[in-house]
Order: sequence, then structure tokens, then C-alpha cells
Amino acid sequence: MSLSDVNNMPLAERMHLMEQLWDSFKYEAKDVAPPAWHKDVLDKRKERYGNRELKLISLDELKQSYK
Repeated sequence: MSLSDVNNMPLAERMHLMEQLWDSFKYEAKDVAPPAWHKDVLDKRKERYGNRELKLISLDELKQSYK
């Protein structure tokens, strides 16, 4: 299947295909290490949290911000 084939699929079919792809990763994800920069990002966020530079919000607050 080519990218062109995928682009020509209806949105619902592409979404279903994406869900199937994501589901397939759960069986192999344990064999793939995250890139080093992920840890760097998390370390920086943890530091900002420790310095009280981040404002935490609830999931409900987040959802409300997108309405």
C-alpha cells in the first residue's frame, strides 16, 4: 500500500488503519528504547515542576480549555 493509496481512503478508514497500527505496536514496543532526548525533556519538566515554574491543571480543566 502506498501513501497515495492511504491518502485516497475515506477518513474513517484511515482512522481505523491508524488504530490498528497503534494496537500492533503494543506487542513490539518493549523492544524499542525511547530516544535519549525524551529523558532530557522529562528531566527539564521535572526540574521546572520542582522550581514551581509549572502550573498543573486537572484533566477537566484541560478539556475545558479546548472547548
